[in-house]
Amino acid sequence: MTEITMAKMSQLSETQKEDVRKIFVSSYYKDMKTLHRDTDRLLGGFRRLLQEDLIRVAMDGERPVAMVGCSTNQRRAMEVNKEDFLANFGFLWGHVGYFSFRKEYGEPLDIDDDTLYFECVATNEADRCQGVAGRMLLKLIETEPYETFALDVVDSNGRAQSVYERIGFREVHRKKSWIGKIFMDYSESIWMSRPKHLPNPSE
Repeated sequence: MTEITMAKMSQLSETQKEDVRKIFVSSYYKDMKTLHRDTDRLLGGFRRLLQEDLIRVAMDGERPVAMVGCSTNQRRAMEVNKEDFLANFGFLWGHVGYFSFRKEYGEPLDIDDDTLYFECVATNEADRCQGVAGRMLLKLIETEPYETFALDVVDSNGRAQSVYERIGFREVHRKKSWIGKIFMDYSESIWMSRPKHLPNPSE
């Protein structure tokens, strides 16, 4: 893989945007399949979820290879659309999914103005285990005008937690998640943080 570059989802072509949505759905499929096992239905249900101006995409040439939402205390990078949920998941699961995801992602983040929160980190299946997610986050830490960067990872995803630790993130606290127990295979989310500039170990 060549050196990745970064782009906003809003700057991409419609074909590339659809590729980004597919990266998101394939990465979180095991968490979403309670709502529907059909990938096309999931793509439809989550079509307007990603707020394109807040989604950063790692590009290998013209090809999207990874994505992450950049949320602040003013806006979340994901916004659930009730109409899309009902149309694709049916009346019952559409409502259950909508209210569950709205509760999890619809509230403003309790962070300060100098913190950027990385939400929904996802890598294209064929490009996993190549360090893409770590390089993407490091590029954003270097270029985004914030002093602190935060994210969370579920307690069942030890591989992702190791990646974040390697690039300087450290655990701050844990939060039990009822949506994780209902829809997904985890019970706690681990909040991690790192400053823009890591201290020099020799100092």
